[in-house]
Amino acid sequence: MIDFRKLFVLPKEEDEETTFTEIQEGIFFRGHNLWLLVISMGIACVGLNTNSSAAVIGAMLISPLMGPIVGAAFGLSIGNRHLIRLGIVNWILMIVVAIFSSTMYFLISPFHSETAQLESFKTATIFDCFLAILGGFAWFLGIVRKEAIKVIAGVAVSTACIPPLCTAGFGIANGNWEYFWGGFYYYLINCFFIGVGTFILSIILGYQKYYLKKNKVRNLKTYLLISLISAVILFPSILLTKKKWDLEKLKERSDNYIKSIKTNHPELAIIKYETFEDKGQNFLKVTVLNDSITLSKKTLNDHDNMVKDIHLIWQYAPRQENNQNPEVKNLQTQISALQEAIEQLKSQNNIN
Repeated sequence: MIDFRKLFVLPKEEDEETTFTEIQEGIFFRGHNLWLLVISMGIACVGLNTNSSAAVIGAMLISPLMGPIVGAAFGLSIGNRHLIRLGIVNWILMIVVAIFSSTMYFLISPFHSETAQLESFKTATIFDCFLAILGGFAWFLGIVRKEAIKVIAGVAVSTACIPPLCTAGFGIANGNWEYFWGGFYYYLINCFFIGVGTFILSIILGYQKYYLKKNKVRNLKTYLLISLISAVILFPSILLTKKKWDLEKLKERSDNYIKSIKTNHPELAIIKYETFEDKGQNFLKVTVLNDSITLSKKTLNDHDNMVKDIHLIWQYAPRQENNQNPEVKNLQTQISALQEAIEQLKSQNNIN
């Protein structure tokens, strides 16, 4: 017979003193931890700069960024002011060193393009908040186990603390404040919600009762403060999530529109299209192979009736671009051949 109570219980594999010592040792930012952070920042910067996901993942595995966060959150849960102070001081020091290292790299690097890897760490959504709080749960569960290396490594990769700081450094180095604030906010929500996960689980597992007497008034104030800060930090991520959702829906509708256009109007040789939002309005820019001789602007604008709330921008493919693209050049040849065939048929009809 299965005992369901034992199935979900979370036993402590280590005593409280051992767990406390491990968390306290992980807070300090010196010696090996300092150099590991600098090296991991360098690896992450190279990965983001060259669009290498393998390098970014490797950097996340070796970075020591989460120790001070977990230490401060654990100190808050057990009422240890010394631990809270140590965690916050070392956390700020880590941020300064990390951003300085990444900024120096991107100032020296000859490559300043915005890669897909950099792009992915400049926008944090509410899903990243949920991921961080789950990471905090997993981290603390790993700490109270005797063999925690695999769990902690997995949390480091899933919560991705180091790439956003590199993205912030890229923003400073290139004067791109959208990347700086986006990357820093991404890192901030990761840190905060990892701490929230640690705080909650340490109380559930009874560490608060072990280190101090239960104080309902103190606990209520702490819970209210954490809830208030969580709401403030969550608000921008909710807005970013909505914006991302709207862009995804716009892209989906645009894809369906282009499919319909290609089916119903094969005379339009569409070679590319892109969606964007400007001042609260949705736009779809469509580039056609046809030029103004074979297809007038009026004819293009006549196809706008299929979508009412998306503003269409029709444009002809630049001739220089056409000449450089083999596929486009082949299509142009086919169109020219068809035009000649049509002219020949007209001439024969006139003769007859």
